[in-house]
Order: sequence, then structure tokens, then C-alpha cells
Amino acid sequence: MSRLGLRLRRTLSAASLGALGVLGCQSIADVPDVSYSAICGEYCAQMFNTCTGPAGQYEDRRTCLEVCTKLDESANGSVADLGNTVQCRLNSLADAARSEGAPSDLLQYCTQAGPGGGKTCTLKTESPDCEGYCALYDAACHGDSKNPFNGAIPDDTTGTQADCIEKCRAIQPMTEPGYTWQTGKNSGDTLGCRLYYVSAAVVDPEANCDFAGIRPAGACRGKGSEPSCPNFCLALTTACAGDLKVYENVEQCTAVCSATEPGNKQSIESVDTIGCRSAHAFNALLVSASDHCPHTGPLGANVCGEGGNCEAYCALARAACPSGYASNYSDDDDCREQCAGLGGAEKGVYSVADAKKGGNTVQCRGLAVSRALAMPEATRGAAACAPVFGGAPCTD
Repeated sequence: MSRLGLRLRRTLSAASLGALGVLGCQSIADVPDVSYSAICGEYCAQMFNTCTGPAGQYEDRRTCLEVCTKLDESANGSVADLGNTVQCRLNSLADAARSEGAPSDLLQYCTQAGPGGGKTCTLKTESPDCEGYCALYDAACHGDSKNPFNGAIPDDTTGTQADCIEKCRAIQPMTEPGYTWQTGKNSGDTLGCRLYYVSAAVVDPEANCDFAGIRPAGACRGKGSEPSCPNFCLALTTACAGDLKVYENVEQCTAVCSATEPGNKQSIESVDTIGCRSAHAFNALLVSASDHCPHTGPLGANVCGEGGNCEAYCALARAACPSGYASNYSDDDDCREQCAGLGGAEKGVYSVADAKKGGNTVQCRGLAVSRALAMPEATRGAAACAPVFGGAPCTD
């Protein structure tokens, strides 16, 4: 029978309905493939025959069938061997069946056959699993999720499929050897967790879409209350590029993150913490980069910190250059008072491009202290610390 004919939705026959009457309390859910295409029936049959136990990709058969249907629709029914197609996943299932039980090989092939598609069933090989994730997120959740700001800013949006794939790169990828629904469900702030919940959202969007989004939420926030510097810097550098960059490199971001109070994950309080900056990193990614990238930088841009730019500057200067700090300021209050007289102290802006203009501004000093913190402490001498306290180029 042709693929076209098989893709027609089947209906229960009168005989089947009669059989259901005999089955009593059993429901149509016991035979869920009656309304799905033949290719999805084949895919899920092979999936539950091959990728079982610790290599399982779906929690139950209905989730598999619903995910397959959405992936097939996203690919317009393509039978191509390459790309985010069901046929590609069937090929990986065939490879899995031939893996002769080697656990690592089996999991690799099952991941490729799973909801994300791994590095194989995608045309975006530089972003493994993102094309599959974004197709499902758009189908189940229409690309939108609530943000934690309670209506103060627009809700998160991933934009087009291409936009979503780029934004997906802000999420920590899964660790090797690959994805399973069991590990994904409990993997915290990772793409594996998003894949689990977006698969569940295809069946029940109301219960799962807010966890399936790119912004960490619910189970996908991970354990503990403190934000992760690697996760923060990945989101930040993905969202804030070009003229909106707030660090010259990841090393600077990591160093400033380590020297800043962590606070609480995705905090919406105006405090000088990475939690606040992390929330705005996802605002930059999912709402408006131009509006929110400054808030993610070393100074907090008068948003992440009740004491404004000067609170963050003084804390970082003390951490980076303690001797110079003691020579220039009698205490923290003195630092903040002197900082208040600098250019840009009250401005809610920050970018590397702006800070590089130099001058006796707190923005120039913010870049200088970022550079100093990124240097090994043993080599961080007076030359590195001089601009932090108003030396060239941070001088009138």
C-alpha cells in the first residue's frame, strides 16, 4: 500500500466497537494507534521493541504516537533519510536493532531516533536536538511560555523555527551518551529536560508547556536555589552578541559571575545577584535583547542592584583588586559615594562597545574590572587594576 494511502486516518469499524463493548472498562486508549498514520504506528512499534529500559525515549505509547505525528507534520510528510523526519528516525531504529546490545551504541542510535533527533536527524547539526525540540514546542505550545514577571513585560516567545533553533542553543546540551525520557525528566536545566516536557506537552499542553519552554521553569530549573555560572553565561552569550555584548569572552562572564553573589535562580528582585541577571538573560533571549542585555552585565545597569551601577562596581573592584581598593576607598560607603560622581553612574545602559569608548565612567571601569577578574590572580598586577580605579583609558 502507498504511503499516501496509509496516511489516511483510520476509524473504528462496527466490529471493533462491538468488541469494545465486550471489553467493558477498557478504553480506546488501550488501542491508541487506530487514529494514527501507518508510519507512526511502525515507528512506535519499532521504538518500543528496540529502545527499551534505560534506552527508552518515550514514557508511553501515546506520547510516542503524538510526537511522531507532530514531527511528521512539521516535515510535511517527508520520507527523506536526512533531516528532522520520521523516516530518518526509522533508519536510526534499524541501526539500533543491529547494535547487538552494546549499551552505548544502542543509546546513541535510540537518541537519534527519539524526539530530538540527536546529531543525525536534523539539518542543523551544529545544534543537536534543537530542530526536533523546536518543531514540537511550536506544535504543542505555539512557541510561547509565561515569564516570571507577572505581566510586567511580554511573555516569552521563540519566534520562527529558525529563531527557536538559535535560541535553543542557550540551553545546556545533554551529556553523553544521549537522551532517555527517564534521565531527561530529572536532568534539571538542560535540553534533555525540555525534550521530556515538550514530549509530554504534545499530549497535555496545559500541564506541561510552561516547563517545556527555553526559560528554566519548574523541574527544568534544576535542584538547589543558586544559579549556575555555565548556564548563565551560555544563555547570556547566546542572547547578547555584536554591539549588545556585555563581556568580551566567556572567561570574563564566568569570572564576574563567580565574584558576584549568586542569589536565587531566575530572581525578579532588583538585587545585585546572578539570579537577577539570569532572569534578564532570558528576557534578552526571549523578549528584547536591546532592552535587557545591559541588565545582564557586570554592573547590572541600575536594574540588578538596589544601589545601581555603583553597588556592583564596588563589590567587583574589591574582589578583583583588594590592595587598590583599600588605597582608593576607606570603605564600601566611600566607594559608592565616589562612584556616584562618575559619568554614567545613573545610566541604565552597558555594553562592551560603549565601555571601550573610555573616559572616567563607571561603564569603562566595569569593563576594566571584568578584564582584571578574568586574569589569573597571580598575574593580576597594578597595570591590570589601574583602570579599575580611574587609570587610562578610564580617565578624563
